[in-house]
Amino acid sequence: MSDVTQPRTVDVPVASIPVLAESDVVVVGGGTAGLPAAVAAARAGARTVLVERHGYLAGALNGTYGTGPDGFGDSEGRRVIGGIPWEFMERMEQSGAARIDRERWKVQTFPEAAKSLALDIITEAGVELLLHCWAGDVLVEDGFIKAVIAQTKSGRQAILAKTFVDATGDADIAGAAGAPTEKLAADDLWQTSVDLTICNVDALRVIEWAEQNKDRLSVSIPDDRGDEGVRDGFSFVVKGGVSGKDEAGTVHHLGVMPTMKLLIRRSISRTQGSVEIDTTDVRGLTHAEVEARRKAMRHFRYLQENVAGFENAFIVAESPLGVRESRRIVGEYVITVDDVRGQARFPDVVALNCRGLDRHLKGDKFEYEFIEGHHDVPLRALIPRRVENLLAAGRCISCTHEAHASLRGAPTCMATGHAAGTASALAAQGDGGIRGLDVAHLQRTLREQKAILSA
Repeated sequence: MSDVTQPRTVDVPVASIPVLAESDVVVVGGGTAGLPAAVAAARAGARTVLVERHGYLAGALNGTYGTGPDGFGDSEGRRVIGGIPWEFMERMEQSGAARIDRERWKVQTFPEAAKSLALDIITEAGVELLLHCWAGDVLVEDGFIKAVIAQTKSGRQAILAKTFVDATGDADIAGAAGAPTEKLAADDLWQTSVDLTICNVDALRVIEWAEQNKDRLSVSIPDDRGDEGVRDGFSFVVKGGVSGKDEAGTVHHLGVMPTMKLLIRRSISRTQGSVEIDTTDVRGLTHAEVEARRKAMRHFRYLQENVAGFENAFIVAESPLGVRESRRIVGEYVITVDDVRGQARFPDVVALNCRGLDRHLKGDKFEYEFIEGHHDVPLRALIPRRVENLLAAGRCISCTHEAHASLRGAPTCMATGHAAGTASALAAQGDGGIRGLDVAHLQRTLREQKAILSA
């Protein structure tokens, strides 16, 4: 006899659902992947609808943790992300909301500004935007998604299209459509975090404290001390039980707390609390919001009591829950960690990735492994099995858990979003099927849109 208790169920009456919108392409999720996907699809000539459950766009780029989106340039000094993602960063820079180091291709941003620019770029592209709209179910016929079913303040409504992009981060649409997915046990997933934004930090006193306590820190103090104005962000981490680099160059650290992270405007900092949960479970999400915030508050109090310059700091905001990993599609190709480390090349390349392996493990253990060069992301890794007219973009693309530690970075999510949006628009010119796409035509179109497919 099974020990597993089956959940109680109720019967829901069959209902006719009103159609909210109809288009060539529907992108579900307006974060770092969905935003460029919708813009790309519209610019390629497709009638495009973007569905977002929150009241804003750009996802993790709005979080305190998103002030330094890493992965635009590789270890050889080559920029590997172009197209719509790079356009977005340059427009942030032009508005005074970002700093770009074009020697190392490092970007520093003021996160909140991403919301306004995201709305501008979506409006300019002619995308129909539906905010406060949660799409979690689908209607499938003969392997083709006919509609996504959304829950809105207007009730349940259907959104019809020929081609769909799953940019939910959690592979919600792929899972609902019956595509195979992978999700590890909660204890094995990268941790989920809550970040608090801290203001009124005396940056000069913090740097002075760090100089006087170098033996306690695991991160060296940068040459650019500056003042409290706009400077590149950096962090000091007090050593834990394990801290430093191993022979392979991998950085190890035990304990999220205490970290003194001075952001692009150095009077602003952040504190973080992390937990391991299944983010596709409503109770897990609730636990994360409660427990991770408590840990972030403990982190904040530690800094106030122990580090000069934090005494008069105060909390002004909480970032959206930072989910690093949940459910991923099993695609026509699964990117491995050997592909990431080995600079793998593929004939159906649609994006590049150069980000290091960033591991947030159970027990507040952190590891960062630098990688050499960059590798290709093939179109096949964006195509879920068993569904004909669906592409995935962002952190739910097809890869192993180990490779995901690299591929989940914001620049790569934006690049796969650009690729998925363009591919979906081309597919919508036919019957919507992805597998019949002319890959060479897709690659030419991406290059015309200034995407980088070879550095």
